[in-house]
Amino acid sequence: MAKRIKKITTVDDLDKIIQKSSKKPIFIFKHDVAIVESEEAYQQYLEFMEENEEDIVFTMVDVREYLEVSEAIEEKLEINHEVPQLILLMDEEVVWDDQQNNINFDNLIEVVNEYLSI
Repeated sequence: MAKRIKKITTVDDLDKIIQKSSKKPIFIFKHDVAIVESEEAYQQYLEFMEENEEDIVFTMVDVREYLEVSEAIEEKLEINHEVPQLILLMDEEVVWDDQQNNINFDNLIEVVNEYLSI
């Protein structure tokens, strides 16, 4: 069964996602279609999402289209703005984030094994 990616388009959506991270781990991918590295990282993220068996919520925000949401992520989660950027939330806290070429299938497997394995 194909997984779906939830698009975050409002600050209210973001607040709900942060709250939901108390129940399930959440990945937030910050994407800009105009940046080649962002598109490459996004494809890796999608591939990982399709192959992953863990109970994780996969989300993304288009930082160019939803600048207010992107800025709210930086403010609410107290992280520096990067694009592309992938953030792992658990219990309403950032437990991991990375950017650029570090967002790839193999690294995502390592992150899941480190943070989500029992």
